[in-house]
Amino acid sequence: MKITEIETIALDDPGVSSQTLVRVHTDEGVSGIGQAESPSLVIEAAMKAQGGLEQLLRGEDPTQVERLWQKMYAGTGLWGRRGVTIAAIGAVETALWDIAGKALGRPVCELIWEACCTVREAGEVRRKVTPYATAYPPGDDLDEVRRRFGQAAERGFRAMKLEEWPGGFARVNVRRDVEVVRAAREAVGEDRDLLIDVQNRWYEVGQAVTTIRAIEPFNVFFVEAPLPADNLEAYARLAETVDTRIAAGDWGFTTRFEFLDLMDRGRVDVVQPSAVRSGGMAEIARIAEMAYRRGLLCVPHAWSAMVGVAAEAHLAAVLPNMPYFEYPMAFPDSPIISDLLEPPLTPDRDGLIEVPTAPGLGVSLNEKVVERYRVKPF
Repeated sequence: MKITEIETIALDDPGVSSQTLVRVHTDEGVSGIGQAESPSLVIEAAMKAQGGLEQLLRGEDPTQVERLWQKMYAGTGLWGRRGVTIAAIGAVETALWDIAGKALGRPVCELIWEACCTVREAGEVRRKVTPYATAYPPGDDLDEVRRRFGQAAERGFRAMKLEEWPGGFARVNVRRDVEVVRAAREAVGEDRDLLIDVQNRWYEVGQAVTTIRAIEPFNVFFVEAPLPADNLEAYARLAETVDTRIAAGDWGFTTRFEFLDLMDRGRVDVVQPSAVRSGGMAEIARIAEMAYRRGLLCVPHAWSAMVGVAAEAHLAAVLPNMPYFEYPMAFPDSPIISDLLEPPLTPDRDGLIEVPTAPGLGVSLNEKVVERYRVKPF
């Protein structure tokens, strides 16, 4: 089997962020899917440019996933190594795992592994995994926050994430922050985990410390992206000062090399590689193993990228320090979230997702949704 083409599919729905899907085709009619949360025009260029990923991979055996990742990484080294090029490589790599699983008749979770080397871990594949719901936007007032987080609780989610928002968390003052977090906690109850995403809104450590200590009574699982992504020394100061877990990794961090800095210089408690930005499934597994050796959690990002969510589910099935992964709960909902995959990845009443057992990722694209929302790369 040989790779013949890499197809880029741009989807756009004004209600949510645009999506960039990738489909790798072969001469035997077997294809695989991946996704990049990056501008579709840039991903298209990374695929189709002279010296781009399609040219590098055409004629190659798609089941040699690890070797082809290295070929892509080395072949784009002068204009890649980080950023959007890594997102493109990761989308292709996910699609290659999808093809490899189909070729072998096995789900990706049985192929991808990063041994975390301890006597406690027995090397078993979990059949059900736990998403956390990102309720976005969280609501324009406290009543709306309560309603939306209450809906997440009613659907069975075991953890929910609160985002910063105009007039809401991290946008007014500490008193408002406490009010918003209290409303969310009241809506979800005491038995579920509450996560908070600041989206880099705070600019100095003292500000972050004051707010985090003020919301400690609400038992926050972690505070995500509290400071600008480049301020690793500030992250270290914050993480060493507060008891609440500090998380980071989605805001432009890509490969294991950047995450090594984030862990060892930034001293974060939770790393958050993106399933659609950080270089692919094997790269996230490597990052998770590095975190495991340091006693840290790995909770990957995907937001509204549903192929990325499928990849996360397979990763969570085999990585011991991945208690949660991101799952979208958008207001309003969009078909490119809820209807994109067949069969859909839907949490059950206990808030768990059954890991697909069909070969590859175990899901395919709903071609009717693709046809409806497909646009030219932009």
